[in-house]
Amino acid sequence: MASYLINKKHHDESIVSFKDVDGYTFKPRSKNDSYIKVKAVKIVDKVMIDKILTMKFDKLFRQVVAMAMHVINDEDASEDDAQIVLDEVELVREILLNRYQKFLNYEKEQLFLKKLRLIENEMRLKQVKIKQKALYLEQMEEKTIGRSR
Repeated sequence: MASYLINKKHHDESIVSFKDVDGYTFKPRSKNDSYIKVKAVKIVDKVMIDKILTMKFDKLFRQVVAMAMHVINDEDASEDDAQIVLDEVELVREILLNRYQKFLNYEKEQLFLKKLRLIENEMRLKQVKIKQKALYLEQMEEKTIGRSR
């Protein structure tokens, strides 16, 4: 397989070895009717990498926010629902720290982590409310059982 990079800044457009260049590699989605088959794309430009990863992370983040909003707004949500969202937040955080950290700039990374912490705090608050509600209902049930005679 041929892997190369053309240097257009030189007047002779010399070829630089592509294996020596450090960058972000991803597999693009190809349509069936496409006549060009691309297995992998390596992006070297830091700004472009930052924009692509921001879009990818934003998509994951929106999914987590949608799940969190559903659990927060649902009065009948269980503690398991909140735990599922917390697990998803942890998964997205690990993806950010393990895959994208060396490519994203520091400010965006901290912004994404701050947003994830906010969702995590809201989910923990929801878990506490669910536990308090369950405890209150249990106490009310005990009171009504004791006064049945």
